[in-house]
Amino acid sequence: MRQIISLFSLIFLVGCNSNEKNPAIQKKLDSYFDKSSDVNLEKEVRLKYIDSAENIIQEANENDSIKIKNYFKIANRFFMVLEYEKYKEKTKEILKISESINDSLSIAKAEYYLGDYYFSTSKNDSAYYYYLSAEKKYLKINDESSLANTKLHKAYILSYEKDFLGSESETIKVLNIAKKIEDQSLIYECYVNLGSALSGLGDYEKALEYHQKSLLQIKKIEDENYKPILQAQTLNNIGFVYLSISKFNEASQIFAEGLKINNLQEIQPVLYTSLLDNFAYSRFKINKNEGLKDFQTALAVRDEINDVYGKINSRIHLTEYYLSQKDTLKALQLNSEANKLAKESHYNKEVLVTLDFFTKLLPKEGLSYARDYIKLNDSLQKQERATRNKLARIEFETDEIISEKETISNQRKIILIASLLIISFSFLFYIILYQRSKHKELVFAQQQQESNEEIYRLMLNNQEDIDEVRRNVKRNIGLELHDNILNRLAGVRFNLFSISRRQDEETIKKALEHIDYIRVIEQEIRAFSHHLHNESEIYKSGFKNILEELLKNQKETYPPECNFEIYYDDAMNNMNPEIKMNVYRIIQEAFNNINKYANASKIALILDTEDDFLHLEINDNGIGFNEKKVKNGIGLKNMKSRTEAMKGEISITSEKGKGTLIKLNVPLVN
Repeated sequence: MRQIISLFSLIFLVGCNSNEKNPAIQKKLDSYFDKSSDVNLEKEVRLKYIDSAENIIQEANENDSIKIKNYFKIANRFFMVLEYEKYKEKTKEILKISESINDSLSIAKAEYYLGDYYFSTSKNDSAYYYYLSAEKKYLKINDESSLANTKLHKAYILSYEKDFLGSESETIKVLNIAKKIEDQSLIYECYVNLGSALSGLGDYEKALEYHQKSLLQIKKIEDENYKPILQAQTLNNIGFVYLSISKFNEASQIFAEGLKINNLQEIQPVLYTSLLDNFAYSRFKINKNEGLKDFQTALAVRDEINDVYGKINSRIHLTEYYLSQKDTLKALQLNSEANKLAKESHYNKEVLVTLDFFTKLLPKEGLSYARDYIKLNDSLQKQERATRNKLARIEFETDEIISEKETISNQRKIILIASLLIISFSFLFYIILYQRSKHKELVFAQQQQESNEEIYRLMLNNQEDIDEVRRNVKRNIGLELHDNILNRLAGVRFNLFSISRRQDEETIKKALEHIDYIRVIEQEIRAFSHHLHNESEIYKSGFKNILEELLKNQKETYPPECNFEIYYDDAMNNMNPEIKMNVYRIIQEAFNNINKYANASKIALILDTEDDFLHLEINDNGIGFNEKKVKNGIGLKNMKSRTEAMKGEISITSEKGKGTLIKLNVPLVN
């Protein structure tokens, strides 16, 4: 009966909503869930559907919330087919996932399910602990429906431990909640438990009233699948009350009505055999010669499905039957079997019944069995009192633990908040100091850069002065060539022309003198030409000298391997001084960045001119940088501002681990 009560209360707690992304998979999953809940199917078939549903859930890549929801459905189906160990295993898995994501509702629900497991396996103290823990959480999150179900299960445990007043009181609280939220299934369960509690208190008339209410309440429950089972259970409860007050005819009729329910043996064999055994017992009480066949049928089914409690009760009833038929040997055999099973399974109430039968079956040893009976009865009463005290202690200690946890939690929150504040202020202070330091560095770098630019401007200005002097010197040399050498050549040419008409020896001698004089002029022209060429080269080397000095310094001072390709021509040498300065600074800034940050092993530089454009390309194999994060750096800004001043274009491409590439194009003609 314990398993049946837990089963009926559990099936109403599981919803069917889900948000899975794949409609086809979800439709298939819902189909498996529906079929595994169909009480008209055999257990093995239902288990196969459960396994299929579980496989789909495990293969689906869903978030934890959806997985928890579906796992609850799996656990529920295992409970419905009495696979309690699989039910517990799946519930513990749910609890672990729920705790990892701090899902209070799922934690409470998993604890409730564990309470059902321990309740169904007759470990009432553990069941009470988990129900109580779940109750506290449901109360905290204001989940009235789940809270009511949990409190009702506490009432079941109180009833089984014979605290009928406590059970009745708790059930009435649940009934008020159930009526408030209009939960028809929960109202039904409250009526059932109130009937059981009142039977325990000996108020059979009131107990029958509540069992009749539960029978009428079944009509208000929407789930058609479970109505036959609920009806059979309620009829069994009513018949049992009639047995308790020795109204055997009424009991027999009620049990017979329950047995008429279709497919009951297949969908709920435990309940079916309970009805059959009770029916046989009521018939036996009316007529001592009736009921044997039904007793034997119930025993055979109970042995087959290993319903331990049912196996004990069937043997006790058959013991009474054979004792009435004077078949002492058969009665003794069955009573001994019942006694052994009851002791092994710790069904102490049934052990008492078998001891009572031993006093009748073995009169000579009756005194010994009577002593055992009294001893066990006293022990059971003490155990019941101890258990009730233990349950009360669990409730008290749980409240204390919760209070302590809340205190510790509050203390931890205070410590955490204080720590976060200290860390935040420390970090803020560090940021302020760091920003000040960086600002000083930036100001110094700007000042240094301005100083370097001023020095370079001075160098360029001096170079221009030198170039101007050289041009003046060249101009003077050109004038000298024109006014001196050319005039002398013209004179020689005239004299030679004059003597060309005569062929005498004196004329030839003079011609030879003029030819020697021409050779002297030739040497002078060659000397002037060499001098002029050297001066031109010196002029051309102004920008080149400064740039080569920078490249030489880079090679000799820093570790990266350098490969420089510079194609000097007139267009490059004749560039505007402002362009020369800006190009020089861009190369200098690029080298500076590579040396400081890139950690490069190779640098390549190409500088040339083509179609009135200056082209510069600098490439390194360094660590690169995130363009988005450093796009506002001062060095990069300066490069871009210099490029804009030259009306040119610059691109800086970099990627983490793949180095940096700088490309510059500057027009040489406006």
